[in-house]
Amino acid sequence: MLKNIDGIHNEKVMRRDHLVFAVVLVAVSTLLFFIACQKILKIVEDGCFNRLREYAEVSSNEFIMNNLHYGGTLQFVADALGDRENYSIDSLQPKLHEMQPFLRDQKISVLLPGDVVVLPDGAVTESLNMGLSYKEESSQDAHVAVHLESDKPEEKLLFHFVPVKSRGRTVAVVFWKFSLGLIHQYLRNDNRYNRKMFVYVVNRDDGRFITDTKHDSLKSIYDYMNEMDNEKGLFSMHVDSMLAGATGEACVENYWEESNCFYYRPLAVNHWSIVISAPEKTAMAAIHKVRSILLCFGILVLVLFVAYFALLHRVAIRCISSEFDRSKQDDVGRVRYMQMKLLGLLSKNFIHIYYVNPESGSYVVYPSAMNDLYKEILSRFDCNVSLYDIMNNDELTKIHKDDLELCHSVFNRDAFLEMMGPNESRKVVDMRWFINGNWVWLRHTLIGFADGKGEGYVLIGVEDVNDEKVAVEAERERLSVIKGLSEDFSLVSFINPSTREDHLYYVKKNNWADNPNWRKVGNFEDRLKLIANTLVHPDDRKMFMEMTSSEVVSEKLAAKGAYYVNYRMIINGVVEYWQLKFVMAGKAPDAQNQIVAGFISVDESTRLQLEQKEQLETQAEALKQALSAAQAANSAKKEFLNSISHEIRTPLNAVIGLTSIASTHLEDTERVKDCLVKIDQSSDRLLSIINDILDMSRIESGKFDLNEGPMHLFEVIHEVERDIRNDLQAKDLKFQLDCVGINDDEVVCDKERLRQVLLKVLSNAIKFTKEGGSVSMSVKETPLTKSSYAAYEFRIKDNGIGMSEEFLKTVYEPFTRESAVSRDVRGMGLGLAITKNSVEMMGGQIEIASRLNVGTEVTMTFEFKLVQLKKNGEGDTLVNSGFAGKRILLVEDNILNREITMEILQDNGFIVTAVEDGDIAVKMLSKAKSRPFDVVLMDVRMPVMDGYEATKRIRAFENKDVAEIPIIAMTANAFDEDRKASFEAGMNEHIAKPVSIEKLKDVLAMFL
Repeated sequence: MLKNIDGIHNEKVMRRDHLVFAVVLVAVSTLLFFIACQKILKIVEDGCFNRLREYAEVSSNEFIMNNLHYGGTLQFVADALGDRENYSIDSLQPKLHEMQPFLRDQKISVLLPGDVVVLPDGAVTESLNMGLSYKEESSQDAHVAVHLESDKPEEKLLFHFVPVKSRGRTVAVVFWKFSLGLIHQYLRNDNRYNRKMFVYVVNRDDGRFITDTKHDSLKSIYDYMNEMDNEKGLFSMHVDSMLAGATGEACVENYWEESNCFYYRPLAVNHWSIVISAPEKTAMAAIHKVRSILLCFGILVLVLFVAYFALLHRVAIRCISSEFDRSKQDDVGRVRYMQMKLLGLLSKNFIHIYYVNPESGSYVVYPSAMNDLYKEILSRFDCNVSLYDIMNNDELTKIHKDDLELCHSVFNRDAFLEMMGPNESRKVVDMRWFINGNWVWLRHTLIGFADGKGEGYVLIGVEDVNDEKVAVEAERERLSVIKGLSEDFSLVSFINPSTREDHLYYVKKNNWADNPNWRKVGNFEDRLKLIANTLVHPDDRKMFMEMTSSEVVSEKLAAKGAYYVNYRMIINGVVEYWQLKFVMAGKAPDAQNQIVAGFISVDESTRLQLEQKEQLETQAEALKQALSAAQAANSAKKEFLNSISHEIRTPLNAVIGLTSIASTHLEDTERVKDCLVKIDQSSDRLLSIINDILDMSRIESGKFDLNEGPMHLFEVIHEVERDIRNDLQAKDLKFQLDCVGINDDEVVCDKERLRQVLLKVLSNAIKFTKEGGSVSMSVKETPLTKSSYAAYEFRIKDNGIGMSEEFLKTVYEPFTRESAVSRDVRGMGLGLAITKNSVEMMGGQIEIASRLNVGTEVTMTFEFKLVQLKKNGEGDTLVNSGFAGKRILLVEDNILNREITMEILQDNGFIVTAVEDGDIAVKMLSKAKSRPFDVVLMDVRMPVMDGYEATKRIRAFENKDVAEIPIIAMTANAFDEDRKASFEAGMNEHIAKPVSIEKLKDVLAMFL
């Protein structure tokens, strides 16, 4: 069936083929070995130059850091001396004198107008003695320069200047100097290359050396170039490159009688560059050593390769000769089988192999892998039909429509015969076959063989490359998408998450990212630091570095798959808004995932949208917190109402119950009297609760005002002592009062507020101290440097149940009580909250120290203004001469309140006239020719005309005797703003209901 396969090559032909193959293989191997050696030598050479680069980097960084250190110190001094109003030399002297120790320690001098220099030790000299000019140095910003001092012309000095600015102009210059010999000493302190490393610092403006660790004389670099014997052109080219501010490296022969290697780079200080040199035989010693090793290794490999190939050739010829002897039996089928078997062994990746006669298209199939894919394909082939007919039957082969044209052009008689040339011919074709319900990529490798007599065959190996093609196609589509998206980005980079190495995928031309030096950066962290330090807005740098750290990016991408950071950059002096986007993208289905980072400019509208989104998120979070706070407030409100209800109902129940008991036992005088006493106590308790609630309400609404005036501390203290006396006796408590520390008794403060504060703290001490315990209060006065003021310390201590450390953290919060120790003590938890706010409103401080089951100590400190003592023993205390016969006009709309007040006043000797509204009172007084009453008690809220309006009209009377009658507000409006409103309307005093008889009598005594 295969006419061109009738035998095998004879031994002579095989020897020739093996020889040609050996020569080609040796040539290719030698070429590859030579290329590998060049690569290795290049790597070693780069390593040698890297040592020079490393030393240059360390030296330049140290040099720059020294300048930055001294530059920062100088800038600090310049800022301290600058920006002074009415600046003059005389005004600067005190500041210089003040900073003299610091200037001396830091060796900093000051150059003043008129070419005057203030040295670090305070001495003054002329700047010309130092080779300096104020006009020249003050005309520049902060800079570094080399000068010659006139008194040391043989020594070069390095000066660091920073101008002192005041109102935008230079008024002085601070500077620091040091000898270049110090730099020489530092730069010579290196042990690498056996101390044969030389360092130069060159001024690029004139080519002169600033520092030179090799030569004592400071020549120009052009002087060295003229002393060279050869290679002046190469050296001159690198000199021009260095003076232009570039970075480079080179090896030059016969430089100072030996070959040298150089590396140069610019310094970030003025127009200077650093040059590192080392002898070429020392710097490149590693290359010479590696070159010798590679040469020996190459010779050894070549010898071993020749020996191995000779042995292999001998064995192959022996096998072929044996096979040739067997072929003489003309067993063509057996020869064909052995050839295909050999090919199958050499091609284990093939699914199957076709042995094709190019003339007729007949073929034999050799199976290499008997799997489902092989069986599916072979089911479509018939060995009795030409391969050409099969491959051109589209319905039979089921090849993808996009690959049919390729299939027809390759699998035909003409194409196969073209492969029967004198040399081996090879083709590789990839096509998609429809197999088992899927499109599968198969690779067809066609190899043509011919014996030169027109007889030959074509081998076709088929292998499965579907996974490879799918991966390549997916990667191509992914890169296409990324490329399309990248057109809007200025820079796109692929990042390895584990190593943080990156590969620049796309850089837009003619923008900030199109920088050749940036392409040399291979680590994404370093790239971000470079961008942050050179372009990112200073206010955004910290945020930018934190939000782009590897930990944050990995965490965000793991959560969402995409992440972006908004920031600002300063480009050409203009602030622009940018966004750095991160997405997770796999390089291929079976490859490690990569991170794609893109820098994109966002316009104002996009930025505003992002800000609005952030604002909405912030508002949502705020609403969530507000809801939580509202729920907590609602819960607190419920607890408050429950507590208020309980506290109010308790004394109210006592009032109602005791009133009922008294009314049913009127004949029992003692019992009625006892009920009245307890009713009075319950009424006081109820009034105290209401006052606490009102005080807390005023504190929270910000309407808590003080009513300050002259008062006597002893009077307040003794009133408080009198108020707590019954409570002390009821619990058999010992009370100790110490007021000997008070020197100035008369001060200015809110008497009622101070009394309330002391009473609340003492009441708490009594409530939480067990029977038989003790309570003490001491008052101490401390003089102040502030004129007419003194500090007063009130210290109240008890040995009661105390408070826990945990409760002390929230002791001032409203409605908080320590249930473990106060379940048997009544109260709403408002006392200390009101006390703290009252103390702070009065300008004082409160501190609480307590231990559970030991006791509590409360310390309150105030600063009160002192009242100057009146001369001649004058006082302001009025003596009550009795109220009998005094006339009072009572203006009250409530009948019950009117009756109670009239009864109280009449019992104390007053003659009372009562009216029900302000209009009647105004009309009554307007008709009087003289003052008909000694005082008016005026309610505020009344029908027809309220008390404020009535008072204003009375004060407007032409009859001054009547217009100036004392008017006292007596109202249920108990807030401080109500008190102020009363005074603004023209009233003389304000009494809040319910009115204490003693309080009413005290107030009336002030005006009668």
